[in-house]
Amino acid sequence: MNYLAHMLCSNHTSSSMLGNFIADFVKGDVSSRFPPDVVEGIRHHRRADHFTDSHEVFGASRRLVSPRRRRYAGVIIDVVYDHFLATSWDRYSSTGLDAFVGRVYANLEQYSAPLPHPVPWVIGKMVREDWLRSYRTFEGIDRTFKRISLRIKRDNPLDSAIDELERNYDLLEDHFHAFFPQVLAQFQPQSQQS
Repeated sequence: MNYLAHMLCSNHTSSSMLGNFIADFVKGDVSSRFPPDVVEGIRHHRRADHFTDSHEVFGASRRLVSPRRRRYAGVIIDVVYDHFLATSWDRYSSTGLDAFVGRVYANLEQYSAPLPHPVPWVIGKMVREDWLRSYRTFEGIDRTFKRISLRIKRDNPLDSAIDELERNYDLLEDHFHAFFPQVLAQFQPQSQQS
């Protein structure tokens, strides 16, 4: 799962969203490094990632990725699934995408606790460039892959990973819609379910 899916599955509070957001930036035991509600968000994110990575449908999507990008298949499918979530948002949430994304950005920006590098910079960049709404378009997904490619120190083929979405669009979309309701049933708090 990528940012949009993690935010939808959070408790929709600033601390839960922050914990879900920073989980990929922190390693190991975080219980003494952050307030308990942020720690729970981090743990929630990690449980959702474990569920996703071991799910048979997600595995089937990963196997569709071409051999030259197979090493990055999990990252590619995470981003692709956020595209399908954004394009079919009303199917999974009773709150409109624009309103929800506005709440996510406000919650992440208002949090004042010390955060690990480069989290504050990434939050600022995400809000300025409106990453979450950009997932609706091929251009936004292409920019996302290019951004991820630049973050990886070694040479990688992610800058053109939009090809994977274009080549397998219908099948990946079917996979997403088979997979995501299970994620919501498992990880979205009852009070947030549509």
